[in-house]
Formats: sequence, C-alpha cells, structure tokens
Amino acid sequence: TDLFGDRRDVVVVRVDGELKDLALPLPAGAVVEAVTIDSPDGLSVLRHSAAHVLAQAVQEVNPQARLGIGPPITDGFYYDFDVETPFTPEDLKAIEKVMNRIVKEGQTFRRWDVTEAQAREELAAEPYKL
Repeated sequence: TDLFGDRRDVVVVRVDGELKDLALPLPAGAVVEAVTIDSPDGLSVLRHSAAHVLAQAVQEVNPQARLGIGPPITDGFYYDFDVETPFTPEDLKAIEKVMNRIVKEGQTFRRWDVTEAQAREELAAEPYKL
C-alpha cells in the first residue's frame, strides 16, 4: 500500500487489528495503523525477512542445501539446513557476503497465494517444506 509513501520505517500494517503485508489492497473503511521496524511486531517482520535472506544466501553458496524451518525468535532468528557437511568458517563468511549483497540489491519480498498443487511443484526440491 502507498498509504505511508516513502516511510521506510514502516514494514507492515495493522488492518482492523490484524497484521498485513504492504502489498495487500486495503478494504474500504478499514482502520489502518503503520507498524514500524522498531516495534515488537516490526522486529518480528525484520527477523522473518532476515531468515529468508539467509536461506537464499545459503542456497546460493551451497545449492545442495535443503531448507528446514527458519522462524523469528525473541532475540533474532535461526534456520535449520540439511547439508552434507557442516558449515565451515569460510562458508559462513561467504554466506554473510551474499546476504549483504542481497540486502544491497533491495530485493522486494512478495507474498504469493498458491494452490496446494502449485506449492508442491514450487517446493518439489524442498522435502522439509511440504
């Protein structure tokens, strides 16, 4: 939604009391509140997004890595990966470098609603996601 214009501190909105991403159309007459990155809900969104960036970076560095779960937690986030060999310090440096590049590229997160069949096709190589 363009309701908050160029306010980069707004990461999600609360629509009639429920968190919604910024790409969703707003229903007429809805009560809309900005949720900023420094709020508890905003930090949770940031951590969730960081987990996605980590997953993308890991799979770029190690295309054979399979994704487990990657939730935000109270003080950060984590991600489980199924890899043949444990990550080395060199792997972690490479992953961090790719994460920094991804963030600098300014990739946009988009939510997609898909059917179960579409999800199965999209995630066929990710057995832990199905």
